[in-house]
Amino acid sequence: MGYLVFVLVLCAMVVIHEFGHFIVAKMLGIAVETFSVGFGPRLLGFRIGETDYRLSAIPLGGYVKFRGENLEMIQGKSEGSIDEFLAHPKWKRLLVAVAGPVFNIVTALLIPTIAILVGFQDSIYRAQQMMIGMVRPGTAAEVAGLQRGDRILAYGNNVNPTWEDFFLDVRLRPDEEIPMRIERGGVVLTPVVRLHSDTIDKEKIGVVGVEPYLDSVKVGRVSANSPAMQAGLKEGDRILTIAGQGITAWNQFKEALQSTNGQPIALQVERDGQPIEILATPRKDEQAGEFRLGFFPVMTTFVKTSSLGEALRYGWDYNWRILRMTGVFLGQVVSGQRSMRNAVAGPIGIAQVTSDTYESAGWAGTIELMGMLSLNLGIFNLLPIPILDGGVILLILVEGLLGLLGLSLTMNMRERFQQVGFVLVMLLMGFVIINDLMRVGERWLGSPPAQEQPANR
Repeated sequence: MGYLVFVLVLCAMVVIHEFGHFIVAKMLGIAVETFSVGFGPRLLGFRIGETDYRLSAIPLGGYVKFRGENLEMIQGKSEGSIDEFLAHPKWKRLLVAVAGPVFNIVTALLIPTIAILVGFQDSIYRAQQMMIGMVRPGTAAEVAGLQRGDRILAYGNNVNPTWEDFFLDVRLRPDEEIPMRIERGGVVLTPVVRLHSDTIDKEKIGVVGVEPYLDSVKVGRVSANSPAMQAGLKEGDRILTIAGQGITAWNQFKEALQSTNGQPIALQVERDGQPIEILATPRKDEQAGEFRLGFFPVMTTFVKTSSLGEALRYGWDYNWRILRMTGVFLGQVVSGQRSMRNAVAGPIGIAQVTSDTYESAGWAGTIELMGMLSLNLGIFNLLPIPILDGGVILLILVEGLLGLLGLSLTMNMRERFQQVGFVLVMLLMGFVIINDLMRVGERWLGSPPAQEQPANR
């Protein structure tokens, strides 16, 4: 099912992209011969005017074909119609080329904007303001003097950040220094944290050693025949204290469970607004090597706004964060700080991520991922690489500049431009597919898995 979801997501993103080209061309009077969902042989469809709307055999995207494109006019195959693509002014062709990436970028902006207007369960790491609930001993945070209860007002150039912003930045900056501005007891302090580093999946990442503040642990699904079920814990319960200690962080709760060594531990629980006392006996999970109660914590909170302005700002901030992190990541690849092999993923890698996202987060998480992929597809297509939209845009701009000098692009120049682009894209596709296959091979050979997220406890 997960890989079927990938096909649906890929088709949706590409069809949105191609629809951008299609609708702008139609509005500008450029003839569209084919609008296809999928590639390859035509399975079924219908014709309206000059356009054949079709469903094709290979469901991995789609395409739009304009009359008189792909050098047909230059090579003498034009029908001489004024609605052919290359017969139109450069500004019209430029708008058509830009429209596909713009539709992808607008889709990426609309997904979080609509989500927060409707209301949804968002990760506490993204929705919650930054207050430290736990500082791990011996970590970069402890060395810098950070303490439980500190409120992080800013780090670097980021003001009023969320935990997700912070952890993404930290992950990308191993061994770097991050200046911070924190509030402690009404006093503003400016410590500098020099991050430590760790290695996961052969990739070096930054580690800071702080945990977000939690005032309780909300119980999600309770596993059958687990210590939690036997103790009477129910979905929706809120655990306020463990062994008489108030809960301030998720890992503090986990460590309290480990300290029991399998002995009963007292929990103060709030259920339907009423406090109750529960005595639970953690059981050791031999595979994980730790004591657990056997429930899934709820790490989300409901977020919603009725303000269109706030929703648009949320959508913009969400996508800007992705772009900013991507820029940092690619900058490290260019500077040699990070491996190119771990920087990109091809169709196999994206299919795996989509499948994993659907299995763990359902359609809500998958649609969120689609927004991120749509943003990347839009930005990627604007790169000035021949055969991509950015290459078409570059060619139109060069054609315009040459026109100012009384010159024109020859058929040979256009053909060479397209050939170079084809070779570059094929090389890139070959690299990412081989890279994906190598990752799959490493996984099958038993390479260490990536660090697990909090799950059943």
